[in-house]
Amino acid sequence: MRAADPYADFALEEAIFRELKRVTARVWRNSLSVIIGRAQLARLETDLAYCTTEGIPVVRRFTAGGAVYNGPGNINWSIFIPAWFDSNGLAFERDPRGVFRLASVIVARALRNCGVESRFDPPNRIVNEEGKTCGMAAYISNSGLLCHGTLLASADLVEVARVTTPVREVAEKRYVRSNPAKMANTWVTYETFQREMKAVLEESGGCRFEASQPSTGELEMAKMLHDEKYGRAEWNLGDPFADGGNPA
Repeated sequence: MRAADPYADFALEEAIFRELKRVTARVWRNSLSVIIGRAQLARLETDLAYCTTEGIPVVRRFTAGGAVYNGPGNINWSIFIPAWFDSNGLAFERDPRGVFRLASVIVARALRNCGVESRFDPPNRIVNEEGKTCGMAAYISNSGLLCHGTLLASADLVEVARVTTPVREVAEKRYVRSNPAKMANTWVTYETFQREMKAVLEESGGCRFEASQPSTGELEMAKMLHDEKYGRAEWNLGDPFADGGNPA
């Protein structure tokens, strides 16, 4: 299940979190885009002139962390867990370190079932022998959690570096800066990873994951968020602290 464009995709991510009533997972793909963290300045985290010339959208997500690549050769995954859920290896966590550890175990097991060895590299990435294969970001509230990540499968690593290498400019400490790392592909296929991710989630949570479309409430919330937030340059390219507070 996927939305029509990168802006709509991340509006849907937030909408599912806001409407969260059950454990939900997405394995999805996006068109070429740069996704920045909620407390970042776009002009410091990617080459905006290049993105503008090439027509590459820059989208601010509502979770924290650094800039990541979306596009050909990348697989996105998302795990949503309500605060009331607790089942064996899949449970609500309040500590971000615990959230990233939980998600990394699930993703690493799925990758192992695909024939790829990887490991958790704290605080929020998954690596193999060649480099970083997956970055993670999370959002935690009293109602539940979201952890999502960008898994490199067969991406053009030159292009990945081109659009996610931060500008060498000093910024105030309140702005989160991306940490460049050597990137690596896993060479898994979308279909195989999706199948194994589902199997690991079902085993960990002791429940079935059935394919479904977003609910009416999720779609209505996603449209509102797209129109009022994700579809606006002020949100994606502006200063997240422009109003003097924390980014919304």
